[in-house]
Amino acid sequence: MNIIKNKKILIDISGNTIQVVATQFFGLLIFYFTSKYLSKNEFGEYNWSIALGFTIISIASLGLDLVYVKRIASGYDRVQTIGIHFFHSIVVSLLFLAIVFLSLKLFPEFKTNHPFFLIVFLNICLINIANSFKLGLNGLDSYLKLALIAVFTNLLKIIFLIFLYRTNHFYIYEIIYFFIISSVLEMILGYLFLSKLINIKIKPLYRFKEYKSFILESLPQLGVVIFDSALSRIDVILLGILTTSIITAEYSFVYKVYELSKLPILIIGPILLTRFSKIFNGKDEILESKKSAIDFLFKIELAIVMIIPIILISIWTPVVDYFTNNKYGEINEVSYWILSACVPLVCIVNFLWTLGFVQGQLKKIMYITLVVSLINIFLNLLLIHLYGGIGSAISFLICTLIQVLLYYKLINQTQIQLNLKSCLITFSIAIFSVIISKQLTSSFIILAILSISIYLFLLLFTKQINILRLKQLIKN
Repeated sequence: MNIIKNKKILIDISGNTIQVVATQFFGLLIFYFTSKYLSKNEFGEYNWSIALGFTIISIASLGLDLVYVKRIASGYDRVQTIGIHFFHSIVVSLLFLAIVFLSLKLFPEFKTNHPFFLIVFLNICLINIANSFKLGLNGLDSYLKLALIAVFTNLLKIIFLIFLYRTNHFYIYEIIYFFIISSVLEMILGYLFLSKLINIKIKPLYRFKEYKSFILESLPQLGVVIFDSALSRIDVILLGILTTSIITAEYSFVYKVYELSKLPILIIGPILLTRFSKIFNGKDEILESKKSAIDFLFKIELAIVMIIPIILISIWTPVVDYFTNNKYGEINEVSYWILSACVPLVCIVNFLWTLGFVQGQLKKIMYITLVVSLINIFLNLLLIHLYGGIGSAISFLICTLIQVLLYYKLINQTQIQLNLKSCLITFSIAIFSVIISKQLTSSFIILAILSISIYLFLLLFTKQINILRLKQLIKN
């Protein structure tokens, strides 16, 4: 049976697109409201608390999350796997919530400096439990149900924020309390959808032997999680420690926009993981048709992933300053230019990471992440002192480039190989399109349209996008 069927891929991409776009769209609105109407001090402190809280929970996950998705996608005992992961999520959340609570009692100075960290962390713990159900749905390719959860809970958050704004109660504590309510509802919906899908009420399961086996399989991934957290969140954490909450707020803003720029990766990434898991679960050599389908899917992803950065580079300062009352536009322009260069690199890393993960190369992934994370910490300590938020952006770009080189060198590409030449051509076309457009016009609207037009034309001209192949994929 051919696992990669074009219609199935399109259905999954459509469902995951709805989920991701809904999450990112509503997330952008929430982000816009909080960044514009909260003070920079509160906004910076809130983002610092989120960065630290998610780092703690990510490490406490012990690397189980991705192995959890892989097991379910590969047809492992679903009821047992879901139950054990649910148990782990509850225990971890309650344990670390208690630790944070006691720490604040023992160190009142920390509570004074970070007054709403506890309730932010409570919300993160609820998200962690809800995520157990959402990961289960992801492993079962139930992207439409994930989309329903995303639309409902995020729409509710927007309604809450508008209500607070219109009633003059737009304060940080009220916002966090409403987010907690949304997280509880997200947890309930995830539980109901997943229980219905597997036709059994989900219960937390503690089976020592199976739990131990689950953890042992995930241990190499734990190192990845720990150091990946250092790679992705250490910049915000160190900025909060070494600089002011205002600088932290400014960098948090531009980094959030950078994350939104990776939208196509968020859509196709989970689908690549489940597809690769199914393909490499068999022992037979991979058919050329499967290799061709994956290669084409990645080319489309890489081509699309550059569109958002090209547009945002073209319109950044006038548009961002207009919508944020001159708070986050011009001051972050250089930082966004630097971070936008990471977008195609992250796309390549995600492809190679997925390939290595499903082939069981967890130790190599851990070593790569360890090296890059240590470099990132060192560069942040050095460059934040010299350049503030721009220093963090430079550090992130250097480390992402190092990641690409290490993954390309060390990950086994015997069965499926990354087309590096195609990546370089697409990236070069994107840079050329922006540079040449800036020479032709000073209007940011015309600049954005012209840049995208040149970019798409050159992709077609150089045959990086094959229209006939795309039509065939949609038709079939």
